[in-house]
Amino acid sequence: MRKIAVVSGKGGIGKTMLSMNLAYLLHNKFNYHTAVVDCNLTTPHLSLSLGAHDQDKTLNQVLLGQANLEEAILEHPTGVRILPASTKLKDLEGVDINLLGQVLANNQSNLILDSAPGIGREGMASIAAADEILFITQPHMAAVADIHRCSKVAAMLNKNILGIVVNCRKGMKHELSTAEIEQTTELPVIAEIPYDIEVEKSIAARLPLDIYNCRSPANAALYEICSKITGIKMERPKSFFDRIFCKIGLRKK
Repeated sequence: MRKIAVVSGKGGIGKTMLSMNLAYLLHNKFNYHTAVVDCNLTTPHLSLSLGAHDQDKTLNQVLLGQANLEEAILEHPTGVRILPASTKLKDLEGVDINLLGQVLANNQSNLILDSAPGIGREGMASIAAADEILFITQPHMAAVADIHRCSKVAAMLNKNILGIVVNCRKGMKHELSTAEIEQTTELPVIAEIPYDIEVEKSIAARLPLDIYNCRSPANAALYEICSKITGIKMERPKSFFDRIFCKIGLRKK
């Protein structure tokens, strides 16, 4: 079973969006038994993104030894399997994020680790607990430079770096090109997610993008990333009937 940390150098890049959507697609479309873990204890966003508040069992309880990993993973009505972090301040008491690698060691699911941004205590714990690292950035120098720093840490910890996903590509002249990003980070760009208003709408609706609008350009990029992770070639639905199915929330198997 694989543990892939989705890492960004700074916040607001789209890390939780990517983590949630990859977990949904991998589990429900690619038959790749997968759950997503919110590793950002101090500012958890995963459960907020899905409207799954105040869960009885969270990563906090797992780290405290009050619950085991698999029993704390819940299946959201959207089909996303998640291990949320508690949104309650009192649940931070006595929690040691440095135990993350230990509690995730015997995972029975492929895990997407939604890391805290940067290389602070929580971000470092996520990188250390993972086997593989998938970086996400936006095509601007500040975000890209932060990836370069994070990648050096991942390399020192002997992690397998899958590459970089460039999010919110608008095609503007002031944006860094793919070649410039690769030159700055010394890492390959494996996919680019175009700026797509449907992503923002899906976040507001608290739904994976494939459910909200499976035909959106950004969703095609998410399928491409999953294909590269799994080695399984699969594309988003394109036919008229698939469009009808995705609009009413139904899916072909």
